[in-house]
Amino acid sequence: MFPVVQPTFILALRACAALTILWHHFALYPPLSEWAAPLYGDLLAWLAEYARATQVFFVVSGYVAARTIGRRLWGLRQLGQFSVQRYCRLGLPYLAVVVLILPIYEFARGWLPDEVLGQPVSLAQFLAHLFLLQDILGYEALSAGLWFVCINFQLGFGYALGLAVQQRFGRGGDGVFTVIGWATSIYSLFHFNLDPAGECWAMYFFPYFFLGIQVNKALVSRQAGEFLAFQGLVLLAVIYEWRWRLVIAMIFAMVLYVAERSGLGQRWPKSRLLAVLGEVSFSLFLIHFPVLVLTSTIWARLGWTSPEAGAAGLLLAFLGSVFAALLFHRWVETPAARLARRFRVPTRPDDGESADRRLAFER
Repeated sequence: MFPVVQPTFILALRACAALTILWHHFALYPPLSEWAAPLYGDLLAWLAEYARATQVFFVVSGYVAARTIGRRLWGLRQLGQFSVQRYCRLGLPYLAVVVLILPIYEFARGWLPDEVLGQPVSLAQFLAHLFLLQDILGYEALSAGLWFVCINFQLGFGYALGLAVQQRFGRGGDGVFTVIGWATSIYSLFHFNLDPAGECWAMYFFPYFFLGIQVNKALVSRQAGEFLAFQGLVLLAVIYEWRWRLVIAMIFAMVLYVAERSGLGQRWPKSRLLAVLGEVSFSLFLIHFPVLVLTSTIWARLGWTSPEAGAAGLLLAFLGSVFAALLFHRWVETPAARLARRFRVPTRPDDGESADRRLAFER
């Protein structure tokens, strides 16, 4: 059941980000968190308010995308092929969670508050999820964190589109894409990212993703000037209007650059546990909310509402989420990734990186 992976800093980042998001949701959604509050109220309140790490995933996604799809040949046919690939890789596990959580909601209806379960699912709502459009069309999400999958899909396609424009009009080098990336980031940082109504669009999160691209560019060229300049731009945006998520993204982008530039990223940490959690981080991100809802419902039905029972329920939900993520990774995410590789866009002939190295990043 346990995937065999080599510990790397990237996997450790993914593992820590997934665990942070898991505990944020565990602290945010009742009733287990409310029952456990007399024992751990301050800690749970802090986790609910501050334990957010999706920006770390976006930075890592930009870095990995630059290491993989940034090396490929792009045109209209390849963009269509890539869309199918990304839907298989991201969309199929996402849809599996949507299907899985529907009977759990029926089991929980009447026992958990509507703020957790939402309204009964409609056909239009389900179809909106099928096409990753629920947030854009204004439908309630069927599980926590599904918005991230939709945004990541948009970011990946937008990046591939920018690369296609670069290869069509760039005449060598990456000047066209650099202009596109910087212009898009400036517009987002000083306008689009200031309005929460834009959170359903990739434009809102593009600067995080572009930070990861800049990390890769600095590592490949061994010149950090543009990366540091972009960090300065993000800092100006923070001064213009404070956004702590931008600060977190800046910090982790710099940490990622230093770790990879020094070679530490391939040597540390040596924890096999973190490596496994990093490998299944996407599955853990998707599956933990259904496990939380199921555990909360069982506790509510059994009347286990004491502070001690609530704390035990949170612990059991955490352990159950990790175990479920291992199963989900083995039986859902891995087959989806295998299917996605059938639609892989060809790599440029001048790509000198080994196939094994690219595959490690694509996983």
